[in-house]
Amino acid sequence: MFRKMGIEALKQVTKRYARKQNRWVKNRFLSRPGPSVPPVYGLEVSDVSKWEESVLEPALEIVQSFIQGRKPMATPIKMPYNEAENKRSYHMCDLCDRIIIGDREWAAHIKSKSHLKQLKRRRRLDSDAANTIENQSISPDHDKEPKEKRSPGQNEQELKCSI
Repeated sequence: MFRKMGIEALKQVTKRYARKQNRWVKNRFLSRPGPSVPPVYGLEVSDVSKWEESVLEPALEIVQSFIQGRKPMATPIKMPYNEAENKRSYHMCDLCDRIIIGDREWAAHIKSKSHLKQLKRRRRLDSDAANTIENQSISPDHDKEPKEKRSPGQNEQELKCSI
C-alpha cells in the first residue's frame, strides 16, 4: 500500500517538475528570441514504447550535427512572433527604477517577481500611510492633547494671535 502511494507521489512530483522545466525553457529561450539564445528542439515523448525512434535517435542526430558543425535536419521550435511589437520602445518603471527597452521585455518585466514584489511593497506602504492618516483624523482628542498640556496663559496667547 505504501509502495503504491509512494510511486503515485513520485509520478505527481515528476510531472510537476517536467511542467516547471517546460515553462522555464519557454520563458527563457522561446519567449525572448535573440542572437544569444540557442535553438530549442522539441521531441515527441508521449509514447514510451517508441522512445528510441522518437526521442533517442533524433536527440543523438541533433547533438552529432552540432558537434560536426552542421545544421541538424530537425527544425527548432519557434514561438509565434507579433510584427506589431516595437523592439525599440522605451519604458520607465518608476516602481523598480529601471529602464526597459522593447514591448516584449516590458510585458515580461511587469510579470516578473521583482516587479510584483516592489508593487506589493508599495501597496503595503501606501495602505499603512492611509491608515495612519485616517487614525489621526478620526481621533478627536488628537488635536486637544498638546493644547491641554500647555499652561492656560499659552492658550490665551494663541487665541489672540489667531484673531
